[in-house]
Parts: sequence; structure tokens; C-alpha cells
Amino acid sequence: MPAFHVPGENLAIFGTTPRLYHRKGEDLVRATGKDCRTCHDPQYYPQHEFFGWEWQRKWTLHWWLFSLSMLIMLPGLYSAVLLWKRGRRPSLHHPLHWPSVLRAMIKEVILGQRVWRQSGMRWAVFQLISIAFLCLAVVFGLIVVQRFLLPLLGVHAERAGLFLEFCADYLGGCILLGILLAFYRRIAARGGYLWTEVEDIVVLLLLLGIVTTGFFLESCRLAVVDPQPRTWASFLGAAGAAALRGWDLPWTNIRFYAWIFHAALVFTFFAYLPYSKLFHILTSPVSIAATASEAHYKQRQ
Repeated sequence: MPAFHVPGENLAIFGTTPRLYHRKGEDLVRATGKDCRTCHDPQYYPQHEFFGWEWQRKWTLHWWLFSLSMLIMLPGLYSAVLLWKRGRRPSLHHPLHWPSVLRAMIKEVILGQRVWRQSGMRWAVFQLISIAFLCLAVVFGLIVVQRFLLPLLGVHAERAGLFLEFCADYLGGCILLGILLAFYRRIAARGGYLWTEVEDIVVLLLLLGIVTTGFFLESCRLAVVDPQPRTWASFLGAAGAAALRGWDLPWTNIRFYAWIFHAALVFTFFAYLPYSKLFHILTSPVSIAATASEAHYKQRQ
């Protein structure tokens, strides 16, 4: 593969014209006034060439991994839909009664009342992993809008971006705490009623890898820029960056490989989701909605 030609103006990012879409933290990088090669040491990159890998090739790899994960995930989703259609009886015999569905969603899906009645520890794990995971998906969607779509309209919602960064770190921390509690519940505090299978540990390890590498990426990014008050919006990443600065290592180059590893873990999770126990995160709300709606009509009879 031929090496990329690196225009001279791209070697000092602080002297370039800002792109229409701003990557996370790009203005912080510009504020350092450093030459790109100060942090992106070409000797650590494949073919000793950083610009092509950071600018294009890693994103090409990203989309290949994403496409592969979708090729594995979509048949699993399709199989789940076929399985539901094979049911002998339909789940719904009446139109959805939306007030009943809304009450059930709040009580059972969001508050987890049924899980709370079973076990306080299980409820904590449910809230910290399942609910925080769904909220984090919403936050990431808003981050995409704030960073990529709004700038196309000439809108730069920087304060909203800082708030979303705080939410992402907070929810990521909740998931991390939930994973640790789940490990404790499954290994150290399990009772005779709790049977732990290999899949349970694999799923928890996969989630743990995704969350920890995500925080590590954020810490690597913030470790090479000047500490500023606004960097503490990502408070866990900023705390990690403060620790990383104690080691004189090429964190930007390390982040390049950690980014690829993190992406591989995320897309592995996507591919595995329809075949794992975590799939109930998506299916349970549908079942709860149908059950609550039908229960309303039975009470009227």
C-alpha cells in the first residue's frame, strides 16, 4: 500500500483550517501548538506512516469490522423474529392500551419493581448495567448529532457537548460498577439458587473490556493536552489522564492500537448480542408491554 502524501499544512494541526465536522477534543489539540509528529511518532505506526492510518485507513478498518458484525448480528435478529412468529397463540388479542403499557414500562422496565422483589443485589446490577446501557445509547446518539450534524447547520453547541461528555462518563462508570457487582454476585456471593454458566462470565468480561478500554482511550486523549477545567467534564477520563501523565510513554500512539482493540470489542458485542442472554434487554420491554396491555382487557371482563 503506497504511503500517503502528507501536505505540509497538515503537520501542524494548530495551523490548519478547522474541518466542518469537529472531532472530539480537536480544539484542545490545536491549543497545544504542537506539531502532529510530536505525539504521533511514525515509528510506532504500520509502515512508519501515521497520517494515512489516522486519517483514513483506521476508519476503513472500522467500517469493515462494523460490516462484519452486522453480517453476523442480522441473521440472529431474523432468527429471533421467526421464532416469535412460530408461537401458537398471538400475544395480543386487542389493540395496545397505551396507558397500561406506559405504567408497566415505568414500573417494570425503568424502576425494575419485579427485579427488586426478587433481590436487591440483582436490582442494583439491572439498573447499573441494563438501564445505564440504554441511557448511554441515547447519549451517544445525541453526541453524534451534536458533533457531526449540528455543525453542518452552523450550530456549535459546546456546552451541550460538555454535558453529554459528563453523562457518558457517569453512565460508563455506572456500567463498570454494575459489572463488578455482577462478578461479585456470580462468583463471591452466589447462593444455591444462582447458577453461573460460562456464557455469563464471557458476557461480563466482554462488557468489562469495552468499558475499560473506552475509559483508557479517553484518558490517553486527555493525557497529551494541557489540563483545562473543561476537560473535567469527562471526569473519569480526566482522572485517568492525570495518572497516565506520570509515565513518559507515547500515549497517542498507544491510543491508536487501543482504539482498534476497543472497536473490535464493541463490534464483537454487536455480533454476539442476538445470541446471548443480554438480548433480553431488547426483548423484555416488548413482552412486558404486551402482557400489561392484555391484562388491562382481562380486568375489564
